[in-house]
Amino acid sequence: MQKLVFFLSLFLIVSCGVQKNINQDPYVGSYEITVFEVDNFGDIELFLEINKEADAYVASIKPRNPDQQVEFEIEGTTLDEGVFTIEAYASGYDIYFEISIDEDAVSGSLMGMFDLEGSRINK
Repeated sequence: MQKLVFFLSLFLIVSCGVQKNINQDPYVGSYEITVFEVDNFGDIELFLEINKEADAYVASIKPRNPDQQVEFEIEGTTLDEGVFTIEAYASGYDIYFEISIDEDAVSGSLMGMFDLEGSRINK
């Protein structure tokens, strides 16, 4: 009987330890990003959210400023060698973001012309 209790206790302790070691995806989360010096717009402040559905990443982008009436329609999100490419449609234009996420820091560009930076706001 003591052996049974010992093994059940050991199993419980080990299973709890395994649960804690489940790795979270390093990219999934919410971010505040700023695209700098966009022609005719200046700096654009955005919320970026990245989720994972099945084996694919899904991104959404929204303005941080409620007065901004720009809606982003995301057409695709791909991850290649640590760089996200997010293809979108906004204000009548096809655009794309190239974004690198290093822990909580975000960097990249919009259309390869406008730099962007940001940080994670939650996981």
